[in-house]
Amino acid sequence: MQLLSIPGCYNYLLSFEVMDEQVLSEGADHDDDESSTCGSSIGNEDAVDFTSAFTTDMVFNSREELVEWIRDTGKRNGLVIVIKKSDVGGDGRRPRISFACERSGAYRRKYAEGQTPKRPKTTGTKKCGCPFLLKGHKLDTDDDWMLKVICGVHNHPVTQHVEGHSYAGRLTEQEANILVDLSRSNISPKEILLTLKQRDMHNVSTIKAIYNARHKYKVGEQVGQLHMHQLMDKLMKHTYIEWHRCNEEMDCIKDLFWAHPFAVGLLRSFPRVLIMDCTYKTNMYPFSLLEIIGVTSTELTFSIAFAYLESEREDNYIWALERLRSMMADDALPSVIVTDKDLALMNAVRAVFPSATNLLCRWHISKNVSVHCKNLFETKERWEAFICSWNVLVLSVSEQEYMQHLSAMENDFSRYPQAIDYVKQTWLVNYKEKFVAAWTDLVMHFGNVTMNRAETTHTKLKRLLAAPQGNFETSWARVHCLLEQQHNEIKASFERSSTIVQHNFKAPIFEELRGFVSLNAMNIILSEFERADSVRRSASACGCVFRRTHGLPCAHEIAEYKHERRSIPLSTVDPHWKKLDFVPVTQDTTLELSFRSEIEMFVKRFEETDGPGKLQLLKKLRELTNSISTLNSASASHAEPEVNGWYSSKLDTSNYQDPSEFQYVLSVQDSDSAPLRTSSATSMQLKGRQKEKVYRGRSLQPLSFIDSFPAGLRPYIRDVQDVTPDGHSGFRVVADLMDMGEDNWAQVRRDLVDELQSYYDEYTQLYGGADRAQELLHTLSCFESHAGIEHWMAMPDTGHLIASRYNIVLLLLSQKQCHTFLPLRSVPLPRTSHKIIAIGFINECHYVKVFMHPGSPMAPISSDWFRHRNPCAQGWETPYTAHIRVFRDLMTDYF
Repeated sequence: MQLLSIPGCYNYLLSFEVMDEQVLSEGADHDDDESSTCGSSIGNEDAVDFTSAFTTDMVFNSREELVEWIRDTGKRNGLVIVIKKSDVGGDGRRPRISFACERSGAYRRKYAEGQTPKRPKTTGTKKCGCPFLLKGHKLDTDDDWMLKVICGVHNHPVTQHVEGHSYAGRLTEQEANILVDLSRSNISPKEILLTLKQRDMHNVSTIKAIYNARHKYKVGEQVGQLHMHQLMDKLMKHTYIEWHRCNEEMDCIKDLFWAHPFAVGLLRSFPRVLIMDCTYKTNMYPFSLLEIIGVTSTELTFSIAFAYLESEREDNYIWALERLRSMMADDALPSVIVTDKDLALMNAVRAVFPSATNLLCRWHISKNVSVHCKNLFETKERWEAFICSWNVLVLSVSEQEYMQHLSAMENDFSRYPQAIDYVKQTWLVNYKEKFVAAWTDLVMHFGNVTMNRAETTHTKLKRLLAAPQGNFETSWARVHCLLEQQHNEIKASFERSSTIVQHNFKAPIFEELRGFVSLNAMNIILSEFERADSVRRSASACGCVFRRTHGLPCAHEIAEYKHERRSIPLSTVDPHWKKLDFVPVTQDTTLELSFRSEIEMFVKRFEETDGPGKLQLLKKLRELTNSISTLNSASASHAEPEVNGWYSSKLDTSNYQDPSEFQYVLSVQDSDSAPLRTSSATSMQLKGRQKEKVYRGRSLQPLSFIDSFPAGLRPYIRDVQDVTPDGHSGFRVVADLMDMGEDNWAQVRRDLVDELQSYYDEYTQLYGGADRAQELLHTLSCFESHAGIEHWMAMPDTGHLIASRYNIVLLLLSQKQCHTFLPLRSVPLPRTSHKIIAIGFINECHYVKVFMHPGSPMAPISSDWFRHRNPCAQGWETPYTAHIRVFRDLMTDYF
């Protein structure tokens, strides 16, 4: 074994006791330590000498520069160097600092040898008595420092990976500040770590360091407050409107209501339609969260208020709705409120808002009918026929038509009395006025007859919360971030409607509306404008549905304006659509109010009350004036939740009750539905589309996708999902619906090119000439990352290629045309083996995935299929005859 002799190392080490980093307060400046010449032999085959790596004649301008140079040099050589001793100088001593290896020193036993600890731990030590030692000392000039190597040997192997070494993985002050900023934006720890490593290629921190730093920040921010104290403090800091009430017997808060000040301004601008629903598992405590939703003129959803409720009794709902009522003006109350069939909530709505029409969510009702009736039918075909008949009944446009459809359903399904009895007794007898179109189309609901907006908001919220284990403060922080993003989108939508003039609205008939009406309302008016030629000036043919439900000019009115050669008057549009801003909640409005008379009444009542009564009045006054001080003055139990109240240190995080049969989330699927995919990247994809494509004056948000399709078809659409907007959107949709994955769009293009070339003569006849076939071939032959407009999917021609290549039934849905495409050459498969996919064309430039409810109506089959199909393909259309007939009945006014 080779022995290394290191002069001066041994005696120097003996002069220092092994110890952690500390500041020396006394002792002389032992310069003779550096020149000690006593040798020692370090007998270790793993010993490595790094004297040359740390030997330098550099003069460092500051202590920090010296420390940074040593640590960087150590990292480059696979070493972790720490400060062993530090002396600030004084009494004739110069400031100095000693550096050692992190493995220097020896483990200090807490127990005598042979003694067994009470709680054995699987711990260890990395100390191995490494003799490496450096010394830095300050010069007499300015703040200059120099470094000298005392012992450059390490008695252990060089570190291969610095990750995992706690000292090396510490965050710098700058990195800690970045971590705090990202944490406030609800960025996950793994993404924070990735960001830090991208900023500094030498960063060796681990995920544990990120969690520790986040915990340290949160502990410092909480400063000993309980969770409820923290929440109250946050609400006050961000000027939220907040109410709470206490359980007098248990001395704890039982209900809490809060609203963002910006949302209050939106409520005062758009009070006409409200959507209310409870959701669960939003925090570690067993309390439901009531969320109240509103809709802007640009058809964006905004969260008005939230309420943590002790229970879902009528009393709790009335208390929350009364708080909501207090934020609204007497002349701006809701006219329509959409809920599910929660009787307690319905009774509360009737008590607090007696003039409002309470509609029931059609989507929830459809799900309940499916849950209770589907198993009563022996075949899938019979069930689909029943649910189709039910949907036609719900969409009846008049009471007479409703009675006809009800009678037809009773006759057609007389063999299923249980199903008929369920839909009649549970829904139709008592609640038909709340969800059947014959009655709901008489009120102005602006197209909101379901709670899909609330369910979508719940889904976003739960995705943001990630796991239902957070406390009130952490849950609020994430909700606050969601609200801020929501409000930014709404502001942007107002600005787009005010400044952008879409080219299809430049006709003289829209002259008075441009810039004064939201783009969403303009699109609805445009669809009625295109229908005006077929309806002419006949009100009976028009139906006037949009006039009653949306407050917009309908087809026969527009036909009248066209006949008179004048523009549509701005006065014919409901004020809801003309509101492109919000009523700000300013300090000026509160200054006009006076509380003098209320104070005088309180003083009078206080003087007339006995001792215990005065205590209660004072307690309530403290709650109003300073809720945080009230909580601090109470016991700890006053602010912490319990199983039946709000206080407990340990809680079961499972749901405290099963949601009623009327409460579903969008991710729930039935066995016949295509799988849903919820992607956190959807919003990023939308932003990308706004940057890359500006083909129209607005870009659709996820909640407005369904509104891009004909109104009569919307109740049958279960979900709409976006894809990347890069010019290949149509092919991405097909790839994803065919279970190949969205990113395999190029394979779909190749498949369709092969289909067209393989049967080129047949398609030439179908398209009416070789020119169109060559043009389509050029359209398909693009494999660049971004496709130009000449390479976008061309419908309906491409529909025949897709259906025939993949042997499927393809539905094309859009505001202007809907078609069904069937295979041209294959023998019909059994009905149960048919694969049906739906593709939607929106915004005149983009394709999306559409998921329909089972038994939905189907668009007419392309006429080219009947003329050019192979004889063996006859019979593909047979199972869909009834669905197509229902579609024609529903959509006569649109196509």
